[in-house]
This record gives sequence, structure tokens and C-alpha cells, in this order.
Amino acid sequence: MEEKLQFVPSLKDAFAIGMKNLVPIVLSVLLWLVTVWIPYVNVGTTIALATLPVKLSKGEMISPMFIFESKYRHCMGEYFILQAVITSAISVAFLFMIIPAIVLSLSWMLAVYLLVGKGMNWALCLSESNRLMMGYKLKAFFLKFVVGFVLFLAYYILFQILSDASGLLVLISLVYLLVSVCVMLSVDAVIYRELVLSEDKVEEAKPEEAL
Repeated sequence: MEEKLQFVPSLKDAFAIGMKNLVPIVLSVLLWLVTVWIPYVNVGTTIALATLPVKLSKGEMISPMFIFESKYRHCMGEYFILQAVITSAISVAFLFMIIPAIVLSLSWMLAVYLLVGKGMNWALCLSESNRLMMGYKLKAFFLKFVVGFVLFLAYYILFQILSDASGLLVLISLVYLLVSVCVMLSVDAVIYRELVLSEDKVEEAKPEEAL
């Protein structure tokens, strides 16, 4: 069985997915900003952006208009409950010297994506995310930490080089922010693909093997 979340391949995939969808992601964010003041519609567009890695995990070029799909508005009740439970539990976990909060956040990092990607109820999303992340929390943490650190280091170097050119620095900072968001979303997309979609393929192959 192929090992999941191998660091170098996962990193390359995340970067490739992020660069491929850089423009669509930026346009999606702009559409969200334009429509965020519209009641009810803004709920769906916000959920769509929050669960964007589900779309990215399929490796296809996304359309910015996807944020207006009705399926995101239809799951708002489950989404709000899920986010409330996660936020409350992690907040309490922070009281126990931070580490439990980090572990819990990693255990449940797939929960919101499963809500949209699999249509599960909020309680099942939590338990299923915990199951899927079992044995992969450290890998996921290391992948996200290294990517975040490299992005921060790259910006720090650019800041030192361009500190005297304030106008150019503002432009570079904006480009950096957009690229960073795309790459970090893509990291989650790779994690979702490796742990969720790969398991689906195995399940689909089982009936064929039985024959």
C-alpha cells in the first residue's frame, strides 16, 4: 500500500494545485468581497471559500462562480453547529497548556471539508475526521508548519531587501499574501485528497476485486 502524505510529493502537489488555481481563487475572493453584504447569499459564499480545498483536491481548474452554488447555503445549519462545537472545544483545550488544542484541531481539521464533500452531519464529521487523521496528525502538522515557515521566511527576506522601496513592498506583500493563501489552501486539498479521496478509491475497487 502506498504511503500517504509523503512530504516532498505532497509539497509539490500543493504548490502545483495552488499555482494552477491562483487566478480563480483570487477571483473567488473578490466575488465574495463584492457580495458579502447580501444576507443569506453571504452564508453560502463564506462556506464555499472555507471548504475550497474540497474543490481543489480533485485537481481540476475551479470556476470562481462555484461560491454561489446552492449546496453551500443548504448546509449552513450543520456548518454553524460544527464550527461552534469545534471552536468551543478547542478554546477549552487551550486551557490545558495549548498542546491538547493543537492535537484536537489536527484531529478535526477534515470535519468541515467532510460536511461539504461527503454531506455528513456535524457529529459524524467530527468522528470521521478523527478516524481519518489517526496516525497522520504529525505528518499534517509538519507539512503545514514547514510550508508556513518557508512562506514566512521568503517574505522576511523580501522585506529586508525591499524595505526602502515602500511602494514596491506593498505590491509584493499583496502578491505574497495571495500566493500564500493559495498554497496553504492547496496543502489542505492534498491532505483531503490523500486521506479521504484515496480511501474512496480503495472502497470503489473492492467490489471489482471480489469479482
